[in-house]
Amino acid sequence: MEAWQWVTAIIVLYSLIVVGLGYLAYRRFRHTIEDFFLLSRRVGFLVLFLTLAATYHSAFAFLTSVAVFSKSGISFWVAASIWTPLAAVSGYVLGRRFHLIGKERGHITPADLLADFYESEGLRFITAVLLATFVIAYMVVQSLGLGIVLSVGSAGHINLFWASLFFMAVTVFYLVVGGNRAAFWTDALQGVWMYVGVWAAGLFIVYKFFPGGVSDLMNQVREVSPKLLTMNWPLSLTTSFVIVYSVGVILLPHMWLRYYSARDKTTLRLSAAGMAVYVSSYYIPAALIGLAAAVFNAKGLVVDGNTILEPGFISTLISEYGSRDAVMAFMIYALTPAVFAGFLLAGAASAAMSTLDSLLGATSMILTRDIYQKFLKKDASEQELIWVGRLWIIIWGLIAWYFTIQKPGLIFDLVAISASGGLQFLIPVLQAVFPTKRNWITRDGAIAGVLAGIIVNILLCNKFPFYEALGLPGYHAAVAGVIGLVVNAIVALVVSSVTEPVSAEKRRLYARILSEEN
Repeated sequence: MEAWQWVTAIIVLYSLIVVGLGYLAYRRFRHTIEDFFLLSRRVGFLVLFLTLAATYHSAFAFLTSVAVFSKSGISFWVAASIWTPLAAVSGYVLGRRFHLIGKERGHITPADLLADFYESEGLRFITAVLLATFVIAYMVVQSLGLGIVLSVGSAGHINLFWASLFFMAVTVFYLVVGGNRAAFWTDALQGVWMYVGVWAAGLFIVYKFFPGGVSDLMNQVREVSPKLLTMNWPLSLTTSFVIVYSVGVILLPHMWLRYYSARDKTTLRLSAAGMAVYVSSYYIPAALIGLAAAVFNAKGLVVDGNTILEPGFISTLISEYGSRDAVMAFMIYALTPAVFAGFLLAGAASAAMSTLDSLLGATSMILTRDIYQKFLKKDASEQELIWVGRLWIIIWGLIAWYFTIQKPGLIFDLVAISASGGLQFLIPVLQAVFPTKRNWITRDGAIAGVLAGIIVNILLCNKFPFYEALGLPGYHAAVAGVIGLVVNAIVALVVSSVTEPVSAEKRRLYARILSEEN
């Protein structure tokens, strides 16, 4: 077989393995909505730790981090070294409270918590619709990453259209069959595979093609583009990235439901500690590969008289895939032996699939619980809700795939769109999980603040056309999200000062739940 056939065969074999895990998950299925979405709240340390790490790290980590390193250098590393541990810490601080309150009050979705605390079904509807809408961009990221991996791995024999459709079909299938248990179990496998894969790829490329190892690589980077070794992102942009890629991502539903699913507080504590180490160390080999890509893009790569990489090869990838996100997959395919490349690209696929399945499962949960059950058919049976959940998985998967084939741009930017939407729920969440005697945020304040933040976010984001039409400045999605959060907080506090507070009884109830578990 030719090299591309070996690589493609290994990627397809990996897909069959995760489908098999989906079937095994179905065999354990208890046929209740809580089990379908939350695994009956019995997830232990190893699975929770790996699914948290794998879900947080996606095509963003395996593909776009390398792409951004090749363009921006250590600027990404400086910011990521802050946002990755902050994500673990904020996840534990907020997630522990989600878990305790959710277990006591029977919450399944993010909207359950907000609707319960603020006693507002209107807030439930707004939360469900906005979160389900904003995570589409995050789904597109994963579908795009998967399509790139298979298309590059097949040496172009399978184009992005069919490659992304194949992986979307695989993910939807095992989720529909096994529910979120399939997502959790496959994430555990994928969490190991992607971590080993990125380290193996980084060490192989550096020590194979740079005789002096890391020091030789750095010397060559300094030669071709010394600015890559300096911090060149402005403070405002770096700060926005840190806030959005840590807290914003944690507040998205696919992360939130994992905290609901934990077996107990100890599981959460250990998982948060493990996640901090995992996600922080992941970017070390990614940085090495990205910097190597910058060197090869400037000089090209010739081995034994054969040109392996042409100077300017990244521009070619951008023209074909719509962004530089294919750099990692292309280098693995071009620079490593076929079987090894298949293993590594399966690791890249696992990074994207482990988040795509979580996003599809979480969105299905939101639309089933918060829209169908609460507003359309309150007396729906558990079996009916499970089938509705499966239908939503298929529908949202197709929507994400449609936007994928439009080649929407750099994964790094697309993730910021989703995370900036999740960030707008920070204000009402803080009041709910840190209940105080004084009610700073009321029901009306929470609704007004979230809507104001979302509107400002959309109007100022340079990925949308509105800012140009209105003559407004356009910002990166992360910056627009932080500006939206500031407006959100101001509006929420002003409206709350003149509207009816959350009942003292509800605040005392939440305070009691949290205090009894401390």
